[in-house]
Amino acid sequence: MDAYVILFIFFGLILILWSLRAIKKDVERGEKILYESEKVQKDLSQLLNEAIDTIEELDSFGDYIIERIENKVKWAKSEILDTRISQVKENTEHTESEKKIGKATDFEAYTEKTAYIESSKDMQKNENKKRSKEELYRKAVELYKQGFTVEQIASSLNIGKGEAKLAIKIVGRESI
Repeated sequence: MDAYVILFIFFGLILILWSLRAIKKDVERGEKILYESEKVQKDLSQLLNEAIDTIEELDSFGDYIIERIENKVKWAKSEILDTRISQVKENTEHTESEKKIGKATDFEAYTEKTAYIESSKDMQKNENKKRSKEELYRKAVELYKQGFTVEQIASSLNIGKGEAKLAIKIVGRESI
C-alpha cells in the first residue's frame, strides 16, 4: 500500500509541474499579446495624428485656393465695371437726354467701382498674406526640384508634410 501512495504522490507532482508549465506559457503569451497590442495602439495613434495634420493642412490649402478664386472673381467684376463705364461714356455723346441717363448710369457704375475699391482695401491685407503663402509654395516647388525630400521641405519652411506635398502637386504641377 505504501507503493500506491508513493505512486499517487509522484503522479500528483508531475501533474502539478505540468500545470505550472502551462500557466507559465499562458502568461508569456499574454505578455506577448499585450506588447503587440501596445505597439499597434502606438501605430494607430501616430496614423491618427498624421491624418489630423493632413486634414488641417488640406483645410489651410483649401482656404488658400478659395481666396485665390474669390480674388479672380473680384478682378473679373472690376473688369466688367470698367467696360460698363467705357460703354456709358461712349453712349452719352449722342443726345442731351441720353447724357443725363448716361451720367446717372455712370454715377451708378462709379459708386459700384468705389465700393469695390473699398472692399479691395480690406482684401489687400489678406492679399499680402496670400502672396506670402504663394511665395512659400513656390519655394517648396523650387526646393523639390533641387532634390530635397518632402520632409526636409516641410521642416525648412515650417509647414506640414501634407501641405508641402499639395504645394508641389498643385503649384508646381509635379508628381511625387
